Amino acid sequence: MMTEKLETVRMRSTPTLAAALRQMNAGRLHFRPVPAVESLLPPMYRIRAADQADEAEAVSRVIGEVSERLRRLVDAYGEWHEFDAPAYFDLPAEFSGNIVRVVERVSTVHIVFFADLLLPSFQRAVHFWATAMVPAYQQREESAQTYRHFFEEVQPAMLGQWNDLIAVLARARSHLLGDIGFLTTNGAEDERMRRQALWQRPPVSELDRDLTPDLSTIPTLTLAIDFPLPAQKQPGRIRRLRRSRERRRIHQSHKR
Repeated sequence: MMTEKLETVRMRSTPTLAAALRQMNAGRLHFRPVPAVESLLPPMYRIRAADQADEAEAVSRVIGEVSERLRRLVDAYGEWHEFDAPAYFDLPAEFSGNIVRVVERVSTVHIVFFADLLLPSFQRAVHFWATAMVPAYQQREESAQTYRHFFEEVQPAMLGQWNDLIAVLARARSHLLGDIGFLTTNGAEDERMRRQALWQRPPVSELDRDLTPDLSTIPTLTLAIDFPLPAQKQPGRIRRLRRSRERRRIHQSHKR
């Protein structure tokens, strides 16, 4: 009997955390946290706050800076033979691959910046999910003690972590409503759509309904931008130019 191959999913956004909560690593997808490297981050990316309001205000400033860098890439991207995301965003190389995704398509560039990863509230919620919520959920039926532990202690604590994260995101987004840079690089809808398939089937059993919200209600500060791939970087461009010149030459010769 063949076993279904697991697909690992990095937890880089709040919609992904919500998807992990729905599945609890019980299906084909295996969700895993991204290692925290706060001590390696430049000061501009470090968010230290005493409460939700401070965290939301701090991250909104970071978002303003990152969204501006994303917008400048439209003109600057062609300056690189191979785009150096760690250098451009001032990020440690070991973290850049987790927080920035760069996809060069045939004629466009798609860049995503997973800003939720910078939030302490997000890191706490993901850590609690991985180290406490999943093990307690999987062991809940082993005894009366594990049952009570999950339903009376762990799940309520997870709900508290989730609510704290959602409150921070809501406050941050309210700060950013008038920021044109954020509005033009807001990648929330695309990030939610990436996880839509998991909302086509019911979540695992015995979870608090507040931990399985409708996908459309889940906020995220994920940023994204699409722009034309500079002509000199488009695959096959030289070959296409040669063919075009050859067609023009043949056309001109027929007109003589």
